[in-house]
Amino acid sequence: MKQINLITMAMICCMATASAQDSRQSSSIYLSPTTPGATLVPFALNSEGIKLPIRWGLDVAWDSEQNVRKGINHIGKDNISIMRSSFQTTYPLINDEELTASQKQKLDTRTKLIDIVGKDIDIVLNEDQEAGIVSYYVENGVANVDHWCKLINASVKWLNENYPKHKVVAISPYNEPDYSWGQGNLASFKEIAKKLKTEYPLFENIAITGGNTLNNDEALKWYNGLKPYVDWGNTHQLDGSFTNYANFFKTVANDGNYPYADELHNVGEAMIGAEYGIKMGIWWGFDSRSRGEFCRISNSGSRIGYAENRNAWTAASVYRDDTTNEIKAFIGSSERQANTSEFNFISKDRMVYFDGYGPTHEYTMSIPGGTDYQKGQTNAEKVIDVTWGEDVQPSIIKGRYRLMNKASKNVAAEYNSDNIAMVKAAKFNSTQLWDINPIDDRIGGDYSYHEITSANDGRHINVQNFSTYVGGNVMAYDGKNSSNEQWYLKYAGNGYYYLINRESNLYLMAASSSTTIGINVQQGALDTSTQAKKDLRLWKLVPEDAECETKAPAIPSGLNAKASNAAVRLEWNANTEADLAGYIVIRGDADGTNWNTIARKITEPCFIDNTCEQGKEYQYAVKAIDKSDNISRKSEIIYAMPTGDKGLIANWQFEESLADNTDNAMDAVSLNKAGFVSEHKSGEKALYLNNNYLQLPYTIANSDEITIALWTKWTNTSSGWQRLFDFGNGTDQYIFLTPSNNSNMRLALKNGGDEQQVTYKTKMPANSWQHITVTIGNGTARIYINGEVAAESNGITIKPSDIRPVRNYIGRSQFVNDPYYKGYIDDVRIYNYALSKEEIKEVMNDLTNNIDNIKPELSTEATIYYNIDGTKAKAKSKGLKIKKDKNGKAQKIIR
Repeated sequence: MKQINLITMAMICCMATASAQDSRQSSSIYLSPTTPGATLVPFALNSEGIKLPIRWGLDVAWDSEQNVRKGINHIGKDNISIMRSSFQTTYPLINDEELTASQKQKLDTRTKLIDIVGKDIDIVLNEDQEAGIVSYYVENGVANVDHWCKLINASVKWLNENYPKHKVVAISPYNEPDYSWGQGNLASFKEIAKKLKTEYPLFENIAITGGNTLNNDEALKWYNGLKPYVDWGNTHQLDGSFTNYANFFKTVANDGNYPYADELHNVGEAMIGAEYGIKMGIWWGFDSRSRGEFCRISNSGSRIGYAENRNAWTAASVYRDDTTNEIKAFIGSSERQANTSEFNFISKDRMVYFDGYGPTHEYTMSIPGGTDYQKGQTNAEKVIDVTWGEDVQPSIIKGRYRLMNKASKNVAAEYNSDNIAMVKAAKFNSTQLWDINPIDDRIGGDYSYHEITSANDGRHINVQNFSTYVGGNVMAYDGKNSSNEQWYLKYAGNGYYYLINRESNLYLMAASSSTTIGINVQQGALDTSTQAKKDLRLWKLVPEDAECETKAPAIPSGLNAKASNAAVRLEWNANTEADLAGYIVIRGDADGTNWNTIARKITEPCFIDNTCEQGKEYQYAVKAIDKSDNISRKSEIIYAMPTGDKGLIANWQFEESLADNTDNAMDAVSLNKAGFVSEHKSGEKALYLNNNYLQLPYTIANSDEITIALWTKWTNTSSGWQRLFDFGNGTDQYIFLTPSNNSNMRLALKNGGDEQQVTYKTKMPANSWQHITVTIGNGTARIYINGEVAAESNGITIKPSDIRPVRNYIGRSQFVNDPYYKGYIDDVRIYNYALSKEEIKEVMNDLTNNIDNIKPELSTEATIYYNIDGTKAKAKSKGLKIKKDKNGKAQKIIR
């Protein structure tokens, strides 16, 4: 028989259920287990972080105005301070000293593109080797050092005379010399650098960059070979290992030189470069939001998380804008060498939303790669909005919607053939219905966007002719999901969104607030100078079965709270609107700060918050939301806090359910379907773990002290480092118990420093039921086997509350290569204090067993059956019941 602490709820919505995987409305509904294997990216929103500023620039060696304007729109002129241009070896100098008209014209064209960014932007010149190298500069594989130096000198001189506000700050005499361009060898490169530095006064303060290699495996050889005449260490990443890419920049920095990447192709290269020292980065081509957001936030914020997967040639990072407090997560790869991989972002100090997914502490994102060099490669990269607060995106956007403009309340529709214009909303009109879905991660490049296609004919919302200008027309067209047909949905508050184009980074807008039919839809810059101008750019994504209206539901009333030791149960009066979609629950600290949305669109007027801190007071409020995403104002605020009383905070008995049997509703979830079996220690069922694990709620181990007690029958002794439990935030913070480290049962604790251990003399006994208990408190940690102390240590300085683990597992490790636990689990209990030996024996022998909150009822029946909420069950009703005999003895059964 088991201890049962029943939940007596006022409404059926918040009760435990008898079915195996049904959930009540508690914080546990947002738990989502993931398959191990992802690279972990832990971060804390309030950590100090690391400042890693970088000078950013664009390339006009590829002389594309579209590329420059895209870069400006995404990065912002304020974040661009360097540009890369080129000199040409396509013609001999006139009289060995003057550029030809063609060379001048090419410099002029490229500099005019630079002027679009700014009239006084610094310039780096490299060789335009792809345009050709005539024999004047290289003959029979031997470079003419004198001619090469004269060409570079003439090119800089021409720029100084014709564009004096620009300053040439560096020269790359050879570009990708490790490739078969025919520029010359390392010795000639060094001679050119030496001659420029020693014989040309113009280059006294102009840096020489090297080795400028295509393959980063070759970079260090060319860089070292140019010493002492090289000032900036530079490489491309079109081939080569991750390790050599990282080590190159570390070496340059350690030399006291300037780490520089003049041909970036992916935000992954930039993130890795930042980790290992680059001070300047130039984008060869420009692909949209991930790169633009990274350039902005790297100079206005702090990096609070970073991880890499060297084998897959991928990386991820998290940055905080220290001015706006915005958080952005990035994931990137090698352009030509990546393997598909995953990153698991872990917010250690707050529940957040990742691109609208949440509330959660962790989020896994896959980044696609190929099968080999340039085979199946997509140059994938992505930026993720990490948000929180009392007004967050109401739901994940994926489905069929109408786009209702805030200014006119009209909707965007196909109009007069190819045009898109504002019309009156009408149901069942397919020309104004749009299918909005995330783009495929193999779209090519940045996959941070959505596609928007007409329900009428499948055409996209398309920015005409790839315009990057304000006022560019928007039309219905099928460009096969090209970049001008992809849109970033940026949540703007109160149920509205900005729709921002991938190609132009400009905003979808109505040309006028007039309600006249046919007002054009176009793109424009963000303008929040007046509310009216802002409203032209705001869109409500109204589901197809909802009305295009803006009347908010009534404010919920009657909010009240009841506290347990580790949770707060909220109840309120139900709204009566016919189009009600649900409720939003928000929580803030008692002083009115740190408000966050802890539940979205829950359908019943009750919620159990078990993500709150024991003994801490909070403010709570509730909003109502309708099917059109109109949101009410928040309800009257109430104050509540979990009591923090010492006691049982969670108990899983696995009677065909993963529900917690305490008032805290700490319901668990499993990776795969839970296996409830008749082989058990007590009750009727137990849980069998085989290639499966349980994920427990985020706050299960946040107390100063803890006891974890369970029955288990271990059936796989051949694999070491399985876990009975593992509570942590990754491989640097954890508390785990392994039945065997290949020789001993061990309890281990780590909080960023040295691991602290409690080790039993042998492996945990196997193939028979064992009662295992771990207690941690007052500097002591103990392992009990069948009620007796098996191992202990009095030198434990780590408390669970120091770690505040959010990745809490039964049967799984924080370490990706450790195997799952295999065996039977029954009657798992967690207490928020360290039980004594006597208490542990009582738990083991069920001497504490009782049923709280059974409603008193006069009866002469010898045996009474109760529902899980404590009400008397109908005769012969089926499901999870409480059986109580005339002597008061009770037990949980399945009928």
